[in-house]
Amino acid sequence: MLNVSNAWKIIVVGITALVSSLIISCAAIGLGNKVVTGKHIDVDFSLSCNECHIDVTPDIVADWKSSGHGRMNFGCYICHGDGEVEFYPVAFTEKCITCHSNNEEHLSEHKNRGCFRCHDGHTLIPHE
Repeated sequence: MLNVSNAWKIIVVGITALVSSLIISCAAIGLGNKVVTGKHIDVDFSLSCNECHIDVTPDIVADWKSSGHGRMNFGCYICHGDGEVEFYPVAFTEKCITCHSNNEEHLSEHKNRGCFRCHDGHTLIPHE
C-alpha cells in the first residue's frame, strides 16, 4: 500500500523529471548550431543505450525505433557521443551534416536554426 511519505517522494521525483526534460527541451529549441556537452550519469557503459533507456525513456526509444535511423539501427553514440569520453545531451547540426551533407545548402537558408528547430530529434519528422 502506498503511504503519504512514498506518495510525496513519487510526486517530487516526477516533478523533477518533468522540469529536467523541459529544461533540456527548451535548451534544444534555442541551440541552433551551438554544441552543448555534459556528463552522462555514471552507468555500465558496456551495456547498449537501449538496455537502460527502454525503461527510463520508453517513448523516446519507441520514436527512435520507428524512425529511419532506428530502422537502420543507427547508434545513439553517433549523435550523442559515447557517454564516457564525449556526451551531447542534445545532438547538434554538425553531427547531422556528417551524413546528410546534401541538406547543408537547405540548412544555410535557415541560418543558426539547426536541424532540430524543424525536425524532432528522434522521430525526425518535421514539426514546423
